[in-house]
Amino acid sequence: MRDLFIVGAGGFGREAIWTVERINSLSQQPLWNIIGYADDDPKWKKGDNFEGYPILGTVDEASRDYPGASVFVAIGNNAKRADMYARLRGHDFPALIDPKAQISPTADFRHGTFIGAGAVVQVGSELGKFTVIGSNAVISHDAVLDDFVNVGAGTVIASGVKVGKSVSFFANCATMPWITIGAGVTVSCGTGVKADVPAGAEL
Repeated sequence: MRDLFIVGAGGFGREAIWTVERINSLSQQPLWNIIGYADDDPKWKKGDNFEGYPILGTVDEASRDYPGASVFVAIGNNAKRADMYARLRGHDFPALIDPKAQISPTADFRHGTFIGAGAVVQVGSELGKFTVIGSNAVISHDAVLDDFVNVGAGTVIASGVKVGKSVSFFANCATMPWITIGAGVTVSCGTGVKADVPAGAEL
């Protein structure tokens, strides 16, 4: 069983913990020993308790005190997630895949990724590192997502779509197939993306 701490004592952090607990409950032997949360928000004090797990201190304190622990970065903001990855180099960053997600054996995903309950990641698709796929989202066949992308709950990324680095889709978006969405794009809730989108655009 490997030690694991969660960066981010908030909603996403709670979701990550729930996912780890579900993974452990379905394994013959628990895979993860959850040692607590790390968070830089000054509202948290080392030793506080957040829904049954201790606050280990700031991110730097937890990294110093638990140098061999694995880390999951449960921060929805793409830029902040990327910053934590840079700060915590030297730790292991597992992917967390909910047991109720469906992942094709020909799909590819990398470290730090989160795939929520009910999500489907189809054949031939690729997810970059530290990608977040929300509950009930669908990544269709041959779609390619770059690093630090966040796909909100219920969003559908159609076949063959190319998504640039640090793109954010909020809940219930949808794309046409075989389009390209540039880096840093933000797509608001319920938006349909019908054509290529230049980098940095807000829809």
